[in-house]
Amino acid sequence: MREVEKGKKVSSRHQPGNAVRSTLVIHQGALGDFILALPTLRVLRKTFPNARSVIMGYPRILELVEKRFYAEEIVSIDQKGMASFFIPEGKLDPVLSRFFTSFDLIVVFGKDVEGTLIGNLKKVCEGQILPIKTFPPEHDPIHLSDHLLRELRRYNFSLPGQEPKLYLKPADQERGTNYYRWKGLTVSERQEAIIIHPGSGSKKKVWPIDRFLELVRHLQKQVGSRILVVLGPAEGPDVQKVFEGIQWEMGPSAPVLLRGLSLLELASVIEGSRVFVGNDSGITHLAAALGVPTVAIFGPSDPRVWSPRGKQVVVIRRKSACSPCTQETFFGCQESECLKAVEMEDVMAGLRRLGIDV
Repeated sequence: MREVEKGKKVSSRHQPGNAVRSTLVIHQGALGDFILALPTLRVLRKTFPNARSVIMGYPRILELVEKRFYAEEIVSIDQKGMASFFIPEGKLDPVLSRFFTSFDLIVVFGKDVEGTLIGNLKKVCEGQILPIKTFPPEHDPIHLSDHLLRELRRYNFSLPGQEPKLYLKPADQERGTNYYRWKGLTVSERQEAIIIHPGSGSKKKVWPIDRFLELVRHLQKQVGSRILVVLGPAEGPDVQKVFEGIQWEMGPSAPVLLRGLSLLELASVIEGSRVFVGNDSGITHLAAALGVPTVAIFGPSDPRVWSPRGKQVVVIRRKSACSPCTQETFFGCQESECLKAVEMEDVMAGLRRLGIDV
């Protein structure tokens, strides 16, 4: 049984055209974390272009990459038997054991590179196992994408990384076109559309909702583009009611509300739009990875580590004494003064930097 110990280099056979016939990536992160890992996944894909590529994680996120360059197949980590691999000295599920042993190379993203999952995989796998520490040390303000590439280079991978990029199929793009048509928007309106996302996975990362409403009204008056507002479960009923109310107020020119869409469906709608404005959230990373000009409003998070990357990305933040937060101060914060300090004119300035005449 072959194992890769901490710090050991991947053998020189790990080059294009070599004997690595199958690779598995295990990534349990949220949407934004996964998108910032795409440059690392690209290096793996480019290094082993002929290998069968499988990614295990959360299917609602992984469908963005299934049969879209990064993976031929995706597998849910929330399945029967998987829990046994997170139990020390437990009885390992035989079906999953056979599944794991079928791979020549397994790359595991995780907080603990010597944890229980790694230990149990080593018991059943004949291929090499590469632990990747998911996050950089708190005292090291390196961007997450760069940190992950640095982790991969420890195993002698040398291909350069690039910014995160998602690849939609023609069928995905056609789905987006049909959605706009269903909403009564023309091709030109789609190309000029402005996407607004007022939510985030954490309410402590959300710009005040009244500022978003002010932004929508201003853009509708000054720019004339159709505005689409992303509303998902994270936004909650109160935010949804606010934007339902603005529809009544603005009439035919009111923003189109995007609700009930999967991440892949949402990506097909966002791609090709004029500009995206959102908080520090996974959807903002999604927009940037689709190549859409993006304004990202940051508060407690450190943009040196967590900012979205793309062809045209502008990060808006105001300096404050406590921002960026440590983990302890983040969970103890009640006021989010760093976000309240961001004015609409700051966002307007960001849009102007992207060529939007506001």
